[in-house]
Amino acid sequence: MKKVLFAFLHAIRLTNFAAWWYRKQVVILCYHGVTKRPSRSPDDAQALHVNHLRFAAHLDYLESRYHVISLNDYLTANLTQTPLPDYCVVLTFDDGFRNFLTAAAPLLAERGMPATAFIITDWTSDAPATEKSREWTPDDDTSHLSWAEVDELRATQQVEFGSHTCTHSRLLTLSQEKIEHELLHSKNEMVAHLSIEQPTLSYPKGQYSKLLAEDARRLGYACAVTTDRGPNELDHDLFTLGRTLIGDNDDIASFAVRVSGLRWWLARLRVPFQDRPTETSQRAPATTVTPGLSRVTD
Repeated sequence: MKKVLFAFLHAIRLTNFAAWWYRKQVVILCYHGVTKRPSRSPDDAQALHVNHLRFAAHLDYLESRYHVISLNDYLTANLTQTPLPDYCVVLTFDDGFRNFLTAAAPLLAERGMPATAFIITDWTSDAPATEKSREWTPDDDTSHLSWAEVDELRATQQVEFGSHTCTHSRLLTLSQEKIEHELLHSKNEMVAHLSIEQPTLSYPKGQYSKLLAEDARRLGYACAVTTDRGPNELDHDLFTLGRTLIGDNDDIASFAVRVSGLRWWLARLRVPFQDRPTETSQRAPATTVTPGLSRVTD
């Protein structure tokens, strides 16, 4: 039912109206992996790895209708209150899967598009960049980038890197001491390996709170992104930036609905249909949620 509705909304060009309505705001898209597998694995119940042909179609759609800017471009505009072009989109990728290098990065390079990848620092190895082939293999969908590969991507493409903490733990289930370790250890690794004094942060599993946002701010991150739906105003709080999750179920009509902001609009109107499950679809137990929790699944 959802895909039928999205196809109808796209066919009647309501996505064009929504994109125009939100044209002054910045949409941040959240991908995880890009795969070249011809069919989905049974392990991909959440469809977080997008097929490379579908991903290419997404990029072509963006290229024809939007300005793809870097996350740093948005941060600079936010801090200086400098207007951006209308219809701006930021591409981000969580978890640092190696298929970002072998499947996603070549498609981004062909179009000259910037992106930000958030890596889990304890899962980022010290293996040499030349140890593995640059051709995609099925193992790339479950393995992670090395620091050398991160350096290579930074040097050869418009790719920025941020922190996804050091172990990808659900931060709201941890003690304050462990939260600070996840944030500070990961930040220090980014500084040591990449000389990034103020890394950007992606909250694992989309969980965050007002207190957690203040922790990220206090510990020296530049910003933090969530998986809440919705475009971001030029003066949006930098530690609760909204993102729109994209999965392999998103054909062009569904993608158009999401990138236009229309899906956020429908959610606010409480349109009665069930969206797909994602990694943020299960709330943490109430006893583990700190004050100010704000999580919206997509």
